[in-house]
Amino acid sequence: MIGIDTLFFAVVSRGEANAVLRKAQECGATGGTIFLGEGTVQSKLLELLGLTEIHKEILMISSSYELCDQLHEILSEEFMFYKRNKGMAFSIPFKRWQMQAAGQEQKSSPKDVGFSYFCIMTIVDKGRGKACIKAARAAGAKGGTLIHGRGAGIPTDFYFPLIIEPQKDIVMIISTKDKAPLIRERIFSDLELEKVGNGIIFTLPVSRVSGLFENMSEEGKEVVS
Repeated sequence: MIGIDTLFFAVVSRGEANAVLRKAQECGATGGTIFLGEGTVQSKLLELLGLTEIHKEILMISSSYELCDQLHEILSEEFMFYKRNKGMAFSIPFKRWQMQAAGQEQKSSPKDVGFSYFCIMTIVDKGRGKACIKAARAAGAKGGTLIHGRGAGIPTDFYFPLIIEPQKDIVMIISTKDKAPLIRERIFSDLELEKVGNGIIFTLPVSRVSGLFENMSEEGKEVVS
C-alpha cells in the first residue's frame, strides 16, 4: 500500500490522460482520476477568432513523496512538459493529521514548508468561470484551467417533481508565491465573493511544478520549486 503524502496532478490535452496514467502505473501508481476541463490561451488573434478555449484533461493521482518525484521526472520527459503547450504537472502535499496527546505539537515534513507556488481554486456558478480567469489575468496570472461540476447543497431551482441541481465552474490557477495574494484578492473583489451564494475561493500549497512557463518568451523552461 502506497502512503498518501501528495496529490499529483497532470494537465494535458484531451485524449492524452489515459496514456499518462498508464505510464504512471508503470512507475508504481495504483490508479488515478481523470477530469474533463478547458484550458485558456493568451492570444489577441485567437481571441478575435473565438478560439481561446482548449479542451483539457486533468489527471489526479495520490502518491508518496518518492513516487511523486519519480512521476515529475519521468512524465515530464516522456510527454515533453518542458515544451510549451505539451502539458504541465504539479503536486499538492496531502498532510495526514494524527491525534496527538495533550500538549504535543503535530510535526510536519520538511517538504511542508517553504512553498514557492500555490494553487488557487475558485468555485462559482456556471458561466462565471471565464470572468474569474479574466480577473486573475488582470492581477498577473498567465491563465487557468476550467472544470465543470455541480453543486450538492440546496438546489437553487426546481420544477416539480424534478429537482435541478445548480451547475458550477471550478477554476484552477497555479501561481508563484508573490502573485498569489494579488490574484486571490482580485478574483474575490471582481466576482464579489463576499456576497452569500456568489462562490468560494481557497488556496493550496504546491510542492513542485513541471512545465509551467513563467516567462512566455522562453522556450523549454521548466519551473520546479
